[in-house]
Amino acid sequence: MELLRFTTAGSIDDGKSTLTGRLLYDTGNIKDDVLESVSKVGNTINLAHITDGLRSERAGGITIDIGYRYFKTNNRKYIISDAPGHFQYTKNMVTGASNVDVMIILVDARNGITSQTRLHSLVASFLRTRYVVVAINKMDALAYAEDVFESTRIEYRSIAEKLQLRDVIFIPISALHGDNVSAHSENMPWYNGPDLLSFLEQCDTQKTANGPGRLSIQYTAEDESTGRTLYFGKVLSVEIHKGERLTVFPSGNEVLIEKYISGYEELETAKAGENICLELNTNDGVKRGSILAPLTHSPQCTKHLTADICWLDPEIDCDQNKEFILRINTQESICRFRDIEYRINPFSFDKERVAGLKVNEVASVIIETEIPIAYDNYDVCPENARGIIIDPATHNTVAAIMIH
Repeated sequence: MELLRFTTAGSIDDGKSTLTGRLLYDTGNIKDDVLESVSKVGNTINLAHITDGLRSERAGGITIDIGYRYFKTNNRKYIISDAPGHFQYTKNMVTGASNVDVMIILVDARNGITSQTRLHSLVASFLRTRYVVVAINKMDALAYAEDVFESTRIEYRSIAEKLQLRDVIFIPISALHGDNVSAHSENMPWYNGPDLLSFLEQCDTQKTANGPGRLSIQYTAEDESTGRTLYFGKVLSVEIHKGERLTVFPSGNEVLIEKYISGYEELETAKAGENICLELNTNDGVKRGSILAPLTHSPQCTKHLTADICWLDPEIDCDQNKEFILRINTQESICRFRDIEYRINPFSFDKERVAGLKVNEVASVIIETEIPIAYDNYDVCPENARGIIIDPATHNTVAAIMIH
């Protein structure tokens, strides 16, 4: 079954936990003993307590850590990452939403667009999230008024345009009562779009179906029976075929794929997302960190790259004179920040010149590496456009990057 990853984002009391609980409940993915343990108000279960795993979170009314929930329907399997929405926990949110197909941003219909909504939208833009669902929640509190939905939708459109969010879907819901969550609501006959679950069931997740093939080498080993070198790696996008000639980056050498092995089975084709073992006609220039690409579709391979960055470390600021480590897949190089082109103001989205970056700030930077790095723009190959910045002294991840 196809897997869809999505995350929920929202301010305190916007209804993230209730929405997740509603999806699990309506799809029959809650065990009877869990239902029995959840508190009730009259005959109604507290849906939020199905997912609020930490007692401290229940007591404080705030999500701090990233929680993952799993459920399935007849069509798909799902992984939900429930990330904190507060500004001080932006790094947790970036981590939880880093590989999702859909971000559901909840907006309380009574409060409209808030600073938290703008922050979550900025994170979605930074992560190049494929789909953004703006779920306008608690419509029941305002008598399911169409004008409330329309005014919020119009206001958010301007945010989406500034941040260049591509596929934005607006759904009016009541997570508490189930309106437009897993079935169309009779309380909102004026809404003719999909309910939330129907959208999740049908949206496209094939992020690597098009574009050039890419193979990342993770490590090498010697086959004791034959003495030949085996290469273990991951197909990042599209397909790589047995008998295909590829260019190795950064060395620039050409190799021929002689054999693909997955488990104990020899394959003719390796597809995106698969971890495979392969034999090549030569081991010249192939090592951990190498990127293999078709002869006619090369990645960029330079010592200078421009990227969006989200600074994650509260202890260390982004210092243009300090050395860091850049890692993209298994490629690594010492790097420095040669310029901070601009920081994005998290509230106005204006581009501002700054001397450095602090925790949770998003900016565009120019990075210089010690050795050439093979990379792609996000629109070409997302899996070869994401990276992290590491502090060599502590080995902590201090930033995440997305290459333009």
